[in-house]
Amino acid sequence: MNFDHLLEPIFNRMRLMIGRCVVLATKYNSSDLEADIELVAGEKRRDVEFVQQYGFSSRPKGDVSGIALFLGGSRDNGVVIATHGDGSDMSKANDLKPGEVLVHSPYGQTILLDENGNIVLACETGKEIQCKNDLIVDGNVRATSEVSAKFSEVGAPCYNLSMHVHPSAVGPTAGPTSTPASP
Repeated sequence: MNFDHLLEPIFNRMRLMIGRCVVLATKYNSSDLEADIELVAGEKRRDVEFVQQYGFSSRPKGDVSGIALFLGGSRDNGVVIATHGDGSDMSKANDLKPGEVLVHSPYGQTILLDENGNIVLACETGKEIQCKNDLIVDGNVRATSEVSAKFSEVGAPCYNLSMHVHPSAVGPTAGPTSTPASP
């Protein structure tokens, strides 16, 4: 007895449960992110839930590949579970060591958590890494280029750059220097 005709609807539903997609656009619906996607053979779905890993948030620009799940094989009940940047707008990490993590954007910024415990922040030349609040450093600060301050007061315990004086460099008979001139 041939049961293929009885099992065919089940197999068809199973084939519809998971598929590759292209995320065409994303938008927020209250606090949830939704995506418009295109599946194989040009099938398009709008307002598909976009699920992300706990602690991470991203919003693809569009035209990135992804994986979509359809619960129960229903194309009306989809969830995008993963995306991958294609093309030149996303860096592809092909030199990570086991255990390393790289967070990157299509704009050139990266955060590398490396195997030695370092956190390496990087952005394209001419761009800035900004800290919106106090930056507290419990170690040395080394600069390989210029260090500048927006305000006229830069100081440390027992030392103030705008009020300090130097002992004489000329000899014991000359007095100390005066405080620095204002810029």
